[in-house]
Amino acid sequence: MTADQRRRADQLISIFENSTTVIQYGYAENINDGRGVTAGRAGFTTNDGDALKVVRAYTAVSPDNPLARFIPELERLASSGSGDTSGLPESDYIAAWKQAADDPAFRQVQDDQVDQRYFSPAMSQADQLGLTGALARAELYDASIQHGNGSEYDALPALISRTNAKVGSPAGAGENAWLEAFFDVRIDDLNNPANGSTADEWRKSVDRVECLRRIAATGNHNLDGPLSVTAYGSGYTIS
Repeated sequence: MTADQRRRADQLISIFENSTTVIQYGYAENINDGRGVTAGRAGFTTNDGDALKVVRAYTAVSPDNPLARFIPELERLASSGSGDTSGLPESDYIAAWKQAADDPAFRQVQDDQVDQRYFSPAMSQADQLGLTGALARAELYDASIQHGNGSEYDALPALISRTNAKVGSPAGAGENAWLEAFFDVRIDDLNNPANGSTADEWRKSVDRVECLRRIAATGNHNLDGPLSVTAYGSGYTIS
């Protein structure tokens, strides 16, 4: 992806995550999806180690940061997979995250974590599949952030495997047809996830996939700008 294509992909994901094209480093709330507090530009959660990795990386470059004191409890939550944030406690953690977001070093840590844990794995998968279009790559990137890259039924590698089983590889089916099939597979997973605790929230998020499908229907597979999109009933323009 070119720098502009990557920027547009990031802005699309920001729309899906936070209803704005402006990256929200200071976002933090409990959305009651069983994952504790969701925070930052990519929705780093407290129950699965996502947030812990961010806070550890930040503490490595800024030891006296306002989030460092939460590391022991974040470790406990990650090891148990618990969504119970009372021990942080939640309100203090959210306030500290918002405070830290004023620090350019914390924003850089979030960027680095997104690259390492979501963007790069998605691009590696896209390379293996032979995907060339920026839109297809952006869809894998978005799925990487929402679904993760693990071995679970709901994760990106499993979505890719089910798509290949359905229509064959992109080389055989054609990239556009493969992408349409991937949209279908991902929507089915959002509506019927193996992880029941996230089911209600994921069912509400189907339009993030349909938004990219609507872009595909215009033929803009290169993510050229300006890009006018609608997501969850609101319109946005990306230059």
